Amino acid sequence: MFNHISLLVALLIILFWGVTISFALMVDWTNLSLLAVILLILLQTFFNNGLFIVAHDGMHGILFPYNLNINDAIAALALILYGGLSFRDLREKHYLHHRFTGTSLDPDFHEHNPNFCFWYFRFMRKYVSFLKLCRLCLLILIIVNLFYIHWLNLLLFWALPLIFSSLQLFFFGTFLPHRHHQDNQYSLGAIKSFHLPILLSLITCYHFSYHQEHHRYPFLPWWQLPFAMGFSQSHF
Repeated sequence: MFNHISLLVALLIILFWGVTISFALMVDWTNLSLLAVILLILLQTFFNNGLFIVAHDGMHGILFPYNLNINDAIAALALILYGGLSFRDLREKHYLHHRFTGTSLDPDFHEHNPNFCFWYFRFMRKYVSFLKLCRLCLLILIIVNLFYIHWLNLLLFWALPLIFSSLQLFFFGTFLPHRHHQDNQYSLGAIKSFHLPILLSLITCYHFSYHQEHHRYPFLPWWQLPFAMGFSQSHF
C-alpha cells in the first residue's frame, strides 16, 4: 500500500531539490540577506538529505517494487544528483551493513568505536575514492562553465550543503545508532533509536532517528518509520 506514495514522495523530493539548487546557483547572492543565505543553505542541505534517503529506499526496493528497473533508475538518479555516487556500489555495501551489523564485515561500522571525526573520515573513505572525487570535480567544472555559475554560489549552495548533509546523515544514520555495538557482535538490540517528535525527526534525518525500527522492518519506507511498532515481520 506504500508503493505509489513512496514513488510520489521520491519524485517530489527530486523535483524540490532541482528547483532549489537551480535557484540557488543562479541567484545573485549579494542581493540576499545573511538570513536568506543561511536559510537557503539549510534548505538545500535538507533536500540533499532527501535525495540520499530516496536512494536508500531504492536500495531496499521499496520506491517502486512493481518494477525494480524503475525503482533502481530513480535511486541511481538521486545518488548522481546527490554527489555523483554509484548506486550499485552503495547498495552492495548497504546489504552488508544490514546483514552483518556491528561486525568487522559491516562496512559502516568501526570496530573500535572511535570518536566522531575519526569514524566519519574512515566512513567517507570507503564511499568516496580519490578517483570519484576527481570525476565529480571535472563534472562540476563543466557545468560551471556551461551555465556561467559563480564560484561562490557553488561553494555556498552546493558544496557546503553537501558537506553538511554528509555529516548529518552520518551522525543520525550511523554514529548515534551504532556506536553502542560491541566489537564483532551482531545484535539488533544494540542499535539505538531516538524517538524524537515527528517534525524534529523529519528535519534531522527523515525519521532515521528511528533506526532500530529501520533495521527490524527495512521494507518500510522512511516516512513510515515512526509508526513501525505496528509491524511484526521483516522482508529484507
